[in-house]
Amino acid sequence: MKKYKYTFLSLMFVVLFLMGSMAAANAILKRRETRLLSERGGIKVESPVRAWEGGENGDEGVDGIDTNDKKNPLSMEQAEEAVKSWNDRTGVTLHGQVAGQVSMEEAIEHGKKWLDGMGIGDGNEEGSFGINAELGVGRQKEDIEQREAYFSFWTVTYFNQSMNAVLYLNAVTGNVWGAEIKLYEEQAKKMPDGRLRLFVELAGFQAADEVSSAMDSEETTSEVKIKESQLYAQEMSYAMAVWPGNSYEYIAYQLLVRQP
Repeated sequence: MKKYKYTFLSLMFVVLFLMGSMAAANAILKRRETRLLSERGGIKVESPVRAWEGGENGDEGVDGIDTNDKKNPLSMEQAEEAVKSWNDRTGVTLHGQVAGQVSMEEAIEHGKKWLDGMGIGDGNEEGSFGINAELGVGRQKEDIEQREAYFSFWTVTYFNQSMNAVLYLNAVTGNVWGAEIKLYEEQAKKMPDGRLRLFVELAGFQAADEVSSAMDSEETTSEVKIKESQLYAQEMSYAMAVWPGNSYEYIAYQLLVRQP
């Protein structure tokens, strides 16, 4: 019995010793973590984009694009870079707003005005849409440390019973540079003629030539060049029957960079 008691006490001592050692180690690590955080003020996660220092202050010496008495804060070269990067994205990295970018509230309001200007829904009717919004920069095949703020886009979705629209707004200009729209019921009939040229104008650019269109089966594609740039705008549309007596029209807009 004495032998068993001795063995039992020895095991208990070992268990208590191990538990005490683990508790002491955790306490030491916790104190070190607290000390490091207090010294550095917390852990900072670096944004994938840097604050915008161009625009009105002219910090980069860049003249913006003049169109319709409004000043686009980006040069045409910067606009081309942003469009190409966004179109070549392999995914999107979400991030918080940085200095020089429009806020979520501003992006949503810009999107509503764009819908109203394009004759889609009523952008001024409060509560007429369900809305989702997120800010992100396109991921590229090759890792890039930090991009300029104008590489980011707000993706804002508006939806109700008559339409579903996903708009892509450049985060610095606040203009819609791409859209994917489903129009139900009679909405598609309300859209104005010359809507591709209107898209270019609302994007902050000027169309250079007449719109060229091509029809393939039931799909129509229209394109127009943008003045003094390698950019051009494209509209693609087609009608889709969901079931007998119910259909929708799909319309997509995007800016593209023509290779020299």
